[in-house]
Amino acid sequence: MMQTQVYYLKSICSQSVFYRGLTNQLKGIMRVLPAIACGLLLVALLGITGCDTPEKALKSTDINYKKAKAISWYNKKEYYKCIPVFEELIGLMKGRQSTEDLYYMYANANYQQGDYMISAYHFKNFYDLYPNSEKAEECLFMYAKSYERMSPKPSLDQSYTMKALDAFQLFLNAFPNGKYISEVNVAVTGMRKKLEKKALNTAELYYKTSNYKAAATTYINILKNFPDISEGEYVTLMIIKSNFEYAKNSIPSKKVDRFEHVIKSYGDFKDKFGQSKYLAEAAGYEHNAHYLAPLSAFDWAEVCPLEDRENSFNIFFREAKDNLPAITDKQENNQITQLIEKGYFLIVKSNFQASEERKKGDKVPFLEETVKTYYTFVDKYPKSRFSKEAEKMFNISTEQLKKFKSNGQS
Repeated sequence: MMQTQVYYLKSICSQSVFYRGLTNQLKGIMRVLPAIACGLLLVALLGITGCDTPEKALKSTDINYKKAKAISWYNKKEYYKCIPVFEELIGLMKGRQSTEDLYYMYANANYQQGDYMISAYHFKNFYDLYPNSEKAEECLFMYAKSYERMSPKPSLDQSYTMKALDAFQLFLNAFPNGKYISEVNVAVTGMRKKLEKKALNTAELYYKTSNYKAAATTYINILKNFPDISEGEYVTLMIIKSNFEYAKNSIPSKKVDRFEHVIKSYGDFKDKFGQSKYLAEAAGYEHNAHYLAPLSAFDWAEVCPLEDRENSFNIFFREAKDNLPAITDKQENNQITQLIEKGYFLIVKSNFQASEERKKGDKVPFLEETVKTYYTFVDKYPKSRFSKEAEKMFNISTEQLKKFKSNGQS
């Protein structure tokens, strides 16, 4: 028992000595580690400063060295390194050595780096400086491609899209049979689709915000600018709808002409898309326009200045005559027919009211017009519901005319 205890105590003591030793060793290593880390960092910094960098190349006075490094970085696609060196080399070598190849690589490096505004300028400038170069065609194509890459999504401003299309057109003019024709056609088609969508979005926004005049104009321009647009039927329908809403919300004096425009728009639609799925909807707007055109003409004639009313009612009569055959709804047809009768009566009344607003001799022309239009009215409607009122105005007018004539004022 005693021996076992003694062995146990020795074991504990030996372990304590081992751990104390290990602890001291670790403390020594920890003191050495910062020095090792500093040394490694120093070695790394020396390695970096010893490598070729754009800064080192730019500081060098050896043009051949600069050129070799820039081309090497370009070939390795390290464009951010070669760009500043190419830029300096082009300036240093200008007038002394050809920079054609370097300039091409510089322009292309900017394109590959995503600096499309810069690449567009330099590709075009390359083409202008070296029109006979074997790379001239490529550079003019890349000039257009640079703008294409800047073309944004349809919801944004399309200025760069338009610039790209102009650039591609310039390329086609210069190289109508060039090797990039198929790529140009694909690019142009894509950008025109983008412009179509932008224009459609704009027109839709105008319509949704009740700016119907702008909507109609934009839809019309879409058909002019994109005659082959796949949404042609829909766009033509929207021209009718926009014109209809614009007419409906116009001031009374402008409604008639604008409803007539709706009718014309429908005629154009039917001629072009006689089997369209939108034909019934379009016909609905046309039907309403046939009814609202004479109705609007009557409404305006009722409220326009007295001296203009007879002429305005005559416009209403023409509108009614032209549109009645197309008004198939019996109730609407009867309403317009009744308004024609009322219109002839209101001409008599308007002339009579105008005479009452004048003084003495100034009354005579309006009194005479009252009598004249009364005869027209009773000839057309001898049993009108307005006959008694019209006859009363006629009698007053004839009596006043007699007095003026007897007083020598006629």
